[in-house]
Amino acid sequence: MENRHENELRYRLIALFFDQYQKKYTGNIDQNFGGGLCSFIYDFWDNYYFRTDAAVSHIQQTTCNLTTFASTKTDDILFTVGRDFRPHDRTKLTLSGLFGIPTHPIFTLQHVDFGYGQIGTGVQADGSYEFDRHATLLCGTRYVHFVPRSAEDSSSNRYKFNVGNIGDILVGVRKRWGGHGLESGYSARWNFGARIVPSYDDIVAKTNAMRNSFYLVYKYHFQIAKVSNRLLFNISYGFDSSPQRYGNKHIITGWASWNIHF
Repeated sequence: MENRHENELRYRLIALFFDQYQKKYTGNIDQNFGGGLCSFIYDFWDNYYFRTDAAVSHIQQTTCNLTTFASTKTDDILFTVGRDFRPHDRTKLTLSGLFGIPTHPIFTLQHVDFGYGQIGTGVQADGSYEFDRHATLLCGTRYVHFVPRSAEDSSSNRYKFNVGNIGDILVGVRKRWGGHGLESGYSARWNFGARIVPSYDDIVAKTNAMRNSFYLVYKYHFQIAKVSNRLLFNISYGFDSSPQRYGNKHIITGWASWNIHF
């Protein structure tokens, strides 16, 4: 989740590069995702905004230090429309609707994948409270439901698969001084309600999970030819609380982004 707490200018372009390392609880399996994301944000009618996101990643999985899968995948394309509210001078609330479109077939039944690979619809609420000019409390929550889709396993058997739902919460604190900013916080994600017909319990057990993440972001604002720019550098650490049989014991993510506001 990304909170929109700064209504700066009308158009925004974001280029983000990331690398994520995951180590499973069992099987001596390591996975690495490295790629990029681009976003376009358009603010209209003062309090409304539209956003679209697209991403691509190279995936490499190793088992006992031997590469067992490597490929480059695109993520689902996400569209977001929302509205800002100001219930108080120090309080801001943003309500958004989400719609995601898959860009490739479902590979979850066969190997590691990038993105959910299903049509998704959901809602998101982001909020902030300014203690003073320099410190802000952040919070957010999101719910997304996914639509069932046909899938195949490695033996070409066909299934009707639904990854179910995801729910997110985020709590953080942001500090500013001059053109600099520092944000830290905690987020939790629940994947639940997965279904597959005919029954394939192994896949459902892998899909239903709870993930915890702690993050730290440094931000720097500056001007280039009167155009507002912002650089961000993030590091986060996470782990899956359940299921530990299939989940990730360690999730280490680093990313950097360049935002242009005009």
